[in-house]
Amino acid sequence: MNSPHRINGRFFFSAFKVNRSWRLTSVLTVGVLLLSGMTFAADPDASAKWKYQPELLQPFWQEDTVRGESVLFIKDPKTGEARASVLFPVDKVLKVTNSAGTVTYEAGRDYRWKPGTHEIVLPANSRINSQTPADLRRPDDSQRHKLTHRDGNGEIFFGGKLEYHNMQTSITYTHEPVDWQAIVATFDEKALPRTINKLRDQKPVSIVLMGDSISTGCNASGWAGAAPFQPAFLELLQQHLEHQYQTKVKVTNPSVGGKDTRWALTEVDQVVAPQPDLVIIAFGMNDSAGRSAKEYQANTKALMEAVRKKLPKAEFILVAPMLGNRDWVRLKHELFPQYRDALAELCEPGVALADMTSIWTEFLKQKQDWDLTGNGVNHPNDFGHRVYAQVLSALLVPPTVSVSTKATSLAPEELSLWNGHAPIDREHFKKEDAKITVHRPAKGNGAAIVICPGGGYQRLVTAGEGHGIARWLNQHGITGIVLEYRMPHGRTYVPLMDAQRAIRVVRANAKRWDIDPDRIGIMGFSAGGHLASTAATHFDNGNPQAKELIDRESSRPDFAILVYPVVTMGESTHGGSRKNLLGNNPTPEMVKLFSNEKQVTKQTPPIFLAHAVDDKPVPIKNSQDLYAALQAQKIPSQLLELPSGGHGLNGYKGPMWDAWQKQSMEWLAKLNIIPKQDAKD
Repeated sequence: MNSPHRINGRFFFSAFKVNRSWRLTSVLTVGVLLLSGMTFAADPDASAKWKYQPELLQPFWQEDTVRGESVLFIKDPKTGEARASVLFPVDKVLKVTNSAGTVTYEAGRDYRWKPGTHEIVLPANSRINSQTPADLRRPDDSQRHKLTHRDGNGEIFFGGKLEYHNMQTSITYTHEPVDWQAIVATFDEKALPRTINKLRDQKPVSIVLMGDSISTGCNASGWAGAAPFQPAFLELLQQHLEHQYQTKVKVTNPSVGGKDTRWALTEVDQVVAPQPDLVIIAFGMNDSAGRSAKEYQANTKALMEAVRKKLPKAEFILVAPMLGNRDWVRLKHELFPQYRDALAELCEPGVALADMTSIWTEFLKQKQDWDLTGNGVNHPNDFGHRVYAQVLSALLVPPTVSVSTKATSLAPEELSLWNGHAPIDREHFKKEDAKITVHRPAKGNGAAIVICPGGGYQRLVTAGEGHGIARWLNQHGITGIVLEYRMPHGRTYVPLMDAQRAIRVVRANAKRWDIDPDRIGIMGFSAGGHLASTAATHFDNGNPQAKELIDRESSRPDFAILVYPVVTMGESTHGGSRKNLLGNNPTPEMVKLFSNEKQVTKQTPPIFLAHAVDDKPVPIKNSQDLYAALQAQKIPSQLLELPSGGHGLNGYKGPMWDAWQKQSMEWLAKLNIIPKQDAKD
């Protein structure tokens, strides 16, 4: 274990020197109808296994990094080498994994690449999956769906679930900037003004998606119930809009596989029932078996007119679809660009075009259909669903998000604290991490607070005691930083290391986030209150000789707010927190070291405490003893003894909850940490 050091009466841990990175229509045959309308029972818990990552929804053309681009390596039977191409000339390959994200491959051993080229090559002994062209064909009439290849040599291999996903590989790489402005969607607030203004004002927004099997989510890993459990494009768009604008986005999806624009005209009631602000119309793959562009346009226009008769203010995004497999004889591929142009003619204020057709056309200049497909013929894979979501979000989210003066929060930003290489003591590291989520106010006053959720050092309660608190702080002009610290698991100092690191990271980024480095506090609830009080009594001034600039920053918080905190590890402690932090039989020295009422010195920062007198799991004596120690050292402090509420203050609501929030802000104003006007409700 890392040994603590005492300087000026305070315990702290030396700064660790680790690297950081901040960063088919009714005219089709019955067999094909079944193909397009196919459904699959997804894992009901799949969404819980997918973790939203804002960088994955950042439009790929807006930056120099492509994340998780899919390829399928094709092997030369003679040489044993396999090759695939990515979209842009590679500057540097950052990561190569299987599509599930469960296996990471090694440069040199598993793959090779040359800077400035599109090609990735697999040596003969590579562990990466590869196929021969023959592997992607089947004999005539050997599959449930007849997918005759254009060259007449058998059928295209059909993947009903994740067969192609399991053959594909995911590549993240950097490249030189490429100008795709003539191809991709661009943000224009005049195109969808009502929806965009509601998002900026952080008002709830309702979105309805009406489409075919692509829209139902076919062949996304979440739909199929396997890693990485990525949702289809509608849910990805929902998550991204909620993250970017910090508002509620309700999505409704009455899409049905195998359907087309003619069918959509019979479903107007389904479209208008959720009272959508925005309707996304996404047909074409099934229509392309033979419907003319003129009829396709007429059906789409009639659908919009029918919706507007009932919802005059509704806005629309018209999706020109991805391209189906060019080798599948059933689709009339010349219709796809005609459909795109027909939809473009319908655009006007309140109607925008999401042009997947042009993007897929550009994709297939560098890649093969098997690199991008989810089922072999007419569905996208995970990468394709992300691109769908990116194109849609580009119409709704500007490259730099702003919210109106009515809004209180900007889009949150997530940062890794240790870049996947976290210390567990002074000399040992482990492939794990902690992170912070920075919630910045629309109008800040320079103050910031690192928030430590509770959970008994066993889990994290990040909703009621984390992100919700951060948004409340934003209302008072304070930047709220939610710390998702690691659990001890027999490593007592690990949570404190994360808390100290978080404070250093915030100080190091103070200028970027418009924060005053001398007004950075810490807040904690329950066991998170113990962590916050530990950070407030165990700190250092940074290491001025450290190679990493972060480690030169002080880990001392300028103030602390503790709500029903665990403070002591003595008799009044919370048993579960003590056991999880110190183990079953801690030494007297460790009990004293982490009993923070015994660690107060004249250098301890001001502390506000709030605790209910009827708190049974964590007795109020925790706060009372710390307050007495603070008063003895003449540290500016306040204890709010609440007459009721118990532990958790009636589930984060009611007069007791309101009281600590109101009085803690008033206390910060008295200390001149925030302006008096920002202390008001």
